[in-house]
Amino acid sequence: MEKEFKEIVKVLREAKRRKFILDFALTGALALSAFSRPRATKDMDFIVTMEKGRIPFFIDWLMYAKEYKHTKRHIGRPKDSIKDLIEVRIGGTWADLIVAAHEFEKEAVAAAVPVSAYGRVRLKVVRPEHLIILKLRAGSDQDYVDCAHIWNEKIDKGFVRKTVKALFMESRLKKVVSIAKRAQRHIPNM
Repeated sequence: MEKEFKEIVKVLREAKRRKFILDFALTGALALSAFSRPRATKDMDFIVTMEKGRIPFFIDWLMYAKEYKHTKRHIGRPKDSIKDLIEVRIGGTWADLIVAAHEFEKEAVAAAVPVSAYGRVRLKVVRPEHLIILKLRAGSDQDYVDCAHIWNEKIDKGFVRKTVKALFMESRLKKVVSIAKRAQRHIPNM
């Protein structure tokens, strides 16, 4: 996946330079690896900030100028946490480009921290506090486990609690804290 990762980051930088997107940041399982223990994943997730009206032009550019013929746009339902997702098939994997719709998602990209991945690839990664909240919004069983691992790291838990309360997700965070406590008991002392 290293080759594909480097390629999609290069494409996203070019898209930013050409003003298809405003900015982007790594999220999902690969971002989790920057802050907690790594886990296997089959895809690469990025949040992109862009003007909604630019989405069709961006997709056309990906499909025809960049030759990613299997690029698809998935439009979420009103109740879905992800409103717009652009799936880019790249080599033997794919990149999910989550279009930031909620102010919190835009804030996550703006506050993302620069890191190096795969050697010299510099890019922004969403902060662990934002990653928890993004994963809470998605809400799969794996997302809860991922959040629990991050929760056991040194993070700004006050920021997470305040933001979760504002987004009416306290019960989800309570579940994460419970999982994190159980996980902490099973980690041997070094």
